[in-house]
Amino acid sequence: MRCKHCDARLAPHDFWCVNCGKQTPIVVHELASWGSFKRTFKQYWQFKGANIPAAAFTILVGVLPIIAFLVLLNAFGILDFQSQETAGKLLLNLFITGMGLSLLTPLSLIVFKPVCEIKGYTLTLKDLLKGFNAYPRYFFFTLISALYFILIYIVCFGLPNFASDPILHLVWLVLVGYYIGVVLPVPILMERKKVNAWKALRMAYKYFKVVRWQLFWLGFILLALNLAATVLALVFLLITLPLSWFAIRDYLDLLLAYEIIREYKSK
Repeated sequence: MRCKHCDARLAPHDFWCVNCGKQTPIVVHELASWGSFKRTFKQYWQFKGANIPAAAFTILVGVLPIIAFLVLLNAFGILDFQSQETAGKLLLNLFITGMGLSLLTPLSLIVFKPVCEIKGYTLTLKDLLKGFNAYPRYFFFTLISALYFILIYIVCFGLPNFASDPILHLVWLVLVGYYIGVVLPVPILMERKKVNAWKALRMAYKYFKVVRWQLFWLGFILLALNLAATVLALVFLLITLPLSWFAIRDYLDLLLAYEIIREYKSK
């Protein structure tokens, strides 16, 4: 394979041309997240029924408690951050929301431990239950995420009587999208590399820049798919949740197979 810009010879897994520094086509072809998603879907579809018990348990202990928690917060006006009259009350409500989600969200993420331990596309309930010992590690991960979202909310929306520039509201959307692209590899890195959430987050930020857009689009597709399933009928999550687990695992395994965690220079 040769660089289309300078015709220099490229190694099979080169993301950047060592001669001219231009990005090679490997990212948008071999490492396209949409192509990986379609391959996963084709493999997963024939086993979708076998994953229903594990998906149902995840919905019961992970998804439904989060929905109930958010409904409860909304009923008490805690989610109406913009209407808070004092900075102290706003910070308290952000803390309550962040801590609550940090405690509940790991129950939906511990599934990545058994998903990374199996080779195929069938996750049994017995396999899923083995993932509960990973709860503390995923709590640390969600706590980091909660602190990030609290910080960017304060920066982009300001505090009562200390409003921010309206343009920062759009910046908030950018920061949320960027975070999706950064954190998507974290659960798989935690399992494959046997590292804690902080180190996995640092690895994802440092080494996955070249495929950040691919990760964002995969995260966006899976998020939209699961939100649509939740809005239409929770029963659809029995199909979309396991698909999401395997899609993330397969794409990250593909990236790791291409030795994405390495030092390389770009211009």
